[in-house]
Amino acid sequence: METVNYISHLNTILETFNNDERIKQGHITLYLAFFQLWNRKFFKETLTINRELIMERAKIKSKTTYHNHVRDLDAWGYLIYYPSYHPSRGSKIKITRACIKSGTTIGTQEVQNLDNSVPEPSQNLVSSYKLKTKENFNKLARPKNELVVLEFFKENNWPAIEGKKFYAYYETKNWKLSRGLNIQNWKENAKNFVEKGIIIKAKYTSPSSDYVDNLRKYDNSDKDYGIPL
Repeated sequence: METVNYISHLNTILETFNNDERIKQGHITLYLAFFQLWNRKFFKETLTINRELIMERAKIKSKTTYHNHVRDLDAWGYLIYYPSYHPSRGSKIKITRACIKSGTTIGTQEVQNLDNSVPEPSQNLVSSYKLKTKENFNKLARPKNELVVLEFFKENNWPAIEGKKFYAYYETKNWKLSRGLNIQNWKENAKNFVEKGIIIKAKYTSPSSDYVDNLRKYDNSDKDYGIPL
C-alpha cells in the first residue's frame, strides 16, 4: 500500500468533517480512535479491531452507539466496515484515503484526494472575515492625515481651527478613541468633539442672568447692565 501522509490525511479528514453536517462528535472520536490504530499498524490496508478498546479510546460507552456510528462512517465512505459475527474473530475495517464530499450519496460518490503537501508556514491561519473586519475598523479609527480632517470639518461648516485642534489632540493620543461613548470611528468622535466645544463656549462666554439680577438688587439706578462696557 502506498505510504500515507499522516498530517495531510488528518488535516483533510478534519476539514471534511467540518463541512459535513451529518458528522457528530461521536463520529469524530470514533474515527480518530481508528486512525490511531491505523497509524500504529503502519497504515495497513485492513485492520482487525478490538471493539472494547476502540470504544474506550473513543469515549463511547454504548454498544448501540458504537455500531450506529461505525455504520454511518461506512455508509458515508470514510471507511469500509467488515463486521464479524463469530465470537472469536474480530471485525475488520479499511480506512479510505479519499473522503466523500458533504451531501453526496453512497451511490454517486465524489471523492476528494488528499493533498500532497503540508500548508506553507507563511499561510495565513486567521479567517479572511476577521482580517477584513480589523482592516475596516482601522480605516475608520483614524484619518489618513490632517487634510482629511480639515475637509471633513469644512463639509460640516465647522471652524478649521477646531479641526486642527482635534487632529493634534488625538494624534498625541495615538487615536485611542472614546470607548465609554461607544464611538468607533474618528468622524463620530469629531462630532462629539465639536459639540462639547460649543457647549463649553456657550457656558463660559454667555452673560449670566443671575449675576445681572444680583447687581440690580443692590443698585437703585436705571442703568442697563445688559449693555456691553
